Amino acid sequence: MVVKISPVPGFTPISDRIFIRNEDSDSSETPEKPAIEQPTTIIVFGWGDGTPKNVAKYADGYHKLFPKARILMVISSTWEAIYQSLEQRIGAMLPLVDAVFPTSEDLSEKRIILHAMSNTGGIYAAAALHAFQHRHGEDKALPHHLCVSDSTPGSIVFASEVGRWSRAVALGTAKWFPWPFIVTQKIWWAVLYAVHLLERAIGREASGVASCRAFLEHGTATPRAPRLYMYSKTDDLIWWEDVEAQAAVAKSKGYTTIMEMFDNSPHVGHMRMHPDQYWGAIENNWRASVALEGNSRT
Repeated sequence: MVVKISPVPGFTPISDRIFIRNEDSDSSETPEKPAIEQPTTIIVFGWGDGTPKNVAKYADGYHKLFPKARILMVISSTWEAIYQSLEQRIGAMLPLVDAVFPTSEDLSEKRIILHAMSNTGGIYAAAALHAFQHRHGEDKALPHHLCVSDSTPGSIVFASEVGRWSRAVALGTAKWFPWPFIVTQKIWWAVLYAVHLLERAIGREASGVASCRAFLEHGTATPRAPRLYMYSKTDDLIWWEDVEAQAAVAKSKGYTTIMEMFDNSPHVGHMRMHPDQYWGAIENNWRASVALEGNSRT
């Protein structure tokens, strides 16, 4: 069901979880930059249980960097990312694909940044890759020129992830229950373990595993787009060793990887603690991506 009133000023809902910043957004906040330097569209996939108000802070940061870009943000719950099937996740991302890519023509004119936050954001970013193919053909990959991975991906080994997944879901649902947080986390641990056993029984691939795999397949996620990994050694939900391990796999598959480590920042808290470093890394890598595109055409 389409939401008719946006929870964030300046955004228009195109589904109950996808919001677009109006095309006529005020661009007077910063001097206009040459069009070739700006992305045409930026898609921010928020962290699990992130509110529109909080995820919109990242859209605001992008708007200051690229005032002419259309910006979409995707809001998702951690629990849905875990239990939904791939088909359900694809269906949830089809409105996004229809808004950004109504046809498969003139894709060369689009310059896209994908920004995934935490594992939930990565799971729905991967669903958007599949949704694009669902609409426009299995032989086409969603075009993008920079992929930003903020506090993601984590380990794809269930035994090492279940404790952190249960804590993440508990953080998003603790307000629903009167008992201590640890009780909520233990309940979710049991639920996640049951989901894991069910998936094994029916032969369904776990969402975290599926999303990591999608971003390693050239036919789904173009190797043309550099991967910028934003992470911290003090992230208590996504360990830095897992981010670096996943980045190493991506590099071995032919993807350009850039590692941006932040000091003492929590999970998806790098922008809040280190805004200059955060937005500087994004802008510098976008410029490098544009320069790479220009060199490939000469």
